[in-house]
Amino acid sequence: MSPVEIQENLDKILAWLGIIASIALVAVLAFTVRRLVFILVGVLIAFSCLLWLGIREHARSVFPDVRDTRLETGNSRLFTVLLLLFLALYTLSIIALYLRTYLYERPISYFILTALMVGVVALEILLPHRRKAAWILPQLVLLGISVAWSQILLFPGILGSDPWWHNMFVSSILNTHAVPGGHWYTYMPLFHLEVAGASLLTGLDYRLAVMLSASLAQVVIFPLAAYLIGKALFGDERIGFLAGLMLITANQQIGMSTASIPNGFAAIFMALVLVLLFKVNYTNPGRARYLTYFFLTVIILTHTVTAACMAVVLFLTWGACRFYDFVRGDTMRKAYPVTLEMVLVFPAAMLGWWYFVSGHAAVFFDLLRQGFSRDYFISNPAVIDAYPGLVPVFEQIFNNIGMFLFFTLSLVGILYLVARRERNGFAFATVGFVLLALGFFPLVTGLSFIEHRWWYFAQILLCVPLAVSLLLVESLRRTRTRAGMLVFAAGISLLAFAMILSPAANNDTHVFAGNSAVRTGFTASEMRAIDAVDAVRTGPIWSDRYVQVVNYVSFDPGFILPGDDMFIEGVYRSHGAETVLTREYIRDHPFFCYDGMFRLEHDPETTLDMEGYDSVYSLGSASLFVFNGS
Repeated sequence: MSPVEIQENLDKILAWLGIIASIALVAVLAFTVRRLVFILVGVLIAFSCLLWLGIREHARSVFPDVRDTRLETGNSRLFTVLLLLFLALYTLSIIALYLRTYLYERPISYFILTALMVGVVALEILLPHRRKAAWILPQLVLLGISVAWSQILLFPGILGSDPWWHNMFVSSILNTHAVPGGHWYTYMPLFHLEVAGASLLTGLDYRLAVMLSASLAQVVIFPLAAYLIGKALFGDERIGFLAGLMLITANQQIGMSTASIPNGFAAIFMALVLVLLFKVNYTNPGRARYLTYFFLTVIILTHTVTAACMAVVLFLTWGACRFYDFVRGDTMRKAYPVTLEMVLVFPAAMLGWWYFVSGHAAVFFDLLRQGFSRDYFISNPAVIDAYPGLVPVFEQIFNNIGMFLFFTLSLVGILYLVARRERNGFAFATVGFVLLALGFFPLVTGLSFIEHRWWYFAQILLCVPLAVSLLLVESLRRTRTRAGMLVFAAGISLLAFAMILSPAANNDTHVFAGNSAVRTGFTASEMRAIDAVDAVRTGPIWSDRYVQVVNYVSFDPGFILPGDDMFIEGVYRSHGAETVLTREYIRDHPFFCYDGMFRLEHDPETTLDMEGYDSVYSLGSASLFVFNGS
């Protein structure tokens, strides 16, 4: 095949390579991981590549020119009806939350109504309207607020594990009026300063202050950034709207908006940098340059993993543009989104800050020496590593199918960007694909790059190719009928339903994930029990691992000790535990154990009683047992 033919058929070659790679991936995973849910990834990759090969000619000749001729003069009556329907469904979802049967669970009707709202917005995106952005973007923000804040406001305390530590750090800042030294974030405190400022201005506690600052910023900026990037790359606002809709309902994005941490807060600025590089850089390059360096500095001062990701994004963008010019023989020398200066200066500044100021370089070099071994991040006994494989296959598939479809269907959009022969789109697609590969690379290699964080980053970029993929499929209809539009909207609703109900996005309602999801939040009764135990204890208390997060707010690392081995083995006294706090929740649900999860095969209260422990305190949701010594 000649160089010219390679240039003309690069997307086709990549699609066939993708099919071959997917077959190899299925074979490798079948003999290593041996879990159907991950083998499904290879199958979906092959399907997406075959789908592209099937629609390739149509996409290259038709899709860029698919426009509704009524865009400027169309009747907006149906759009108005859909807008009112969205508001009605939103109101009903709030009522469903208020009338919920269980205090700490959102009803399944809420998720159905939310999925229907997503479908309504998808229909709005397809319809013509002169001021579509003014109506659709606020709806995307409302959706993001609903799926994230409905969880935050459900529990009286903080959700997640890491946020408890960040709460302690912010409390130290407020109490001492200075950033405390000797901590991981001492020299990367911007997230904590922002939350502390919000708390001072509003008088709210950490939970509500972070909700109204970092979480709100995430649900506002991410869909807006996706919209601006999609519109800049394609000149078609439908792609931008649909990308924003897919991102605001993506499971990793919802999870990060619910339990906001510096990683997610720094990603806001990464999204803003992408907007500056792929949009503003071509309309106002001077302003874009200064703002880009400002936001890059903010990222360095907020989180290490996001800064490392940003360095990868800059290098790949510049490298992909250079590769594109080399392959295509482009001699026009148009300005790159990323300059060589930026590629060199940002990593140098990042590594310099880590080495000379924050000390994070030592951790980075230690990771390199250990070859990114999984043991550096995760240390589990065999029984914990084996537990995910014991979860019913249907449950495993449901937990992951939304995210898997998000990523694999985006491959169609990536291949379209390659076939489109436009340099910036090619670079954007390359970056998204590599970030996705970094997230799934550990499945094959056994190494670890904190993969769930890279899935989060990949969703931020791949929402645009995903939107392209969905609109490509939608454009296959030769005649635009309302029935066809309803089918398209139904497909979007089902994808959103799978995403917002997956354990990564859903902290409370585990209708389809009863064996594989953990509630990361204390009930009011559990919090009262922990406070009561803290007031009367004379020494350390053994409990399940999640309860250990209260050590951060009690400022006593010896308050709660994790009794992982005791719960796994079903014996307590032989481990030397004098006092054990059990939660009613862990009797019937999976709970955090070591760096994974586990489900009890015994009743801890019955076992403790048989081993000579006396129940000295019980509040229904939690009980305290003390060894009687007899």
